[in-house]
Amino acid sequence: MAITTNRNPSRRVAETSSLLGLVEFRPRMTIVLVFLTITVAVVGWRFSRDAGSRRVDIVAREAVGLYTAVPASESTVEPVDAEKRILDLSGVALELPREEPGFTVAWVRRAVLGKHPGAAVRFRYSGDAYLLVVFRQDRLLGNGPPAAVPEESFLSGERDGKSFVFWERDGATFIAVSDADVTRTFEMVRLCFT
Repeated sequence: MAITTNRNPSRRVAETSSLLGLVEFRPRMTIVLVFLTITVAVVGWRFSRDAGSRRVDIVAREAVGLYTAVPASESTVEPVDAEKRILDLSGVALELPREEPGFTVAWVRRAVLGKHPGAAVRFRYSGDAYLLVVFRQDRLLGNGPPAAVPEESFLSGERDGKSFVFWERDGATFIAVSDADVTRTFEMVRLCFT
């Protein structure tokens, strides 16, 4: 009596080979490769996501340093002149509030944050001093890096006792820094710049 086994090499290869017989099907190897691919995709996504928060952290640190280094002055600049200067320095068209009571622009200067040239605007609103830094994002290779925060979203926080609000819109990056509470800074941004 003949015993049939599953050890016939020609039968096994014929039943388990892929189209055209190029790759032999191995379920364990397939499972390992699927898990490895998923792991690499998750790690890549985390790196990409964390790159935005690191970029915001660097910009926030430099903006807080700029706010601390340059004190507010008592002189004032007309909003129209300030808007022209901001456009010249940063390439960003920014509309400053004109009807808001208590909003006065002290000065507009050139600033560099994270190798990005832009404009720094020192102003007062409701008795609090603020610094707004505006710069255009570099687009040298295609679309550039992904946004640090979704379009029309804000990221707020505190650093070294100063509050900041960070947002991106129309290819430009904005960060407002103040000694005021984070909620007051965010409310100022919402009322004056959105």
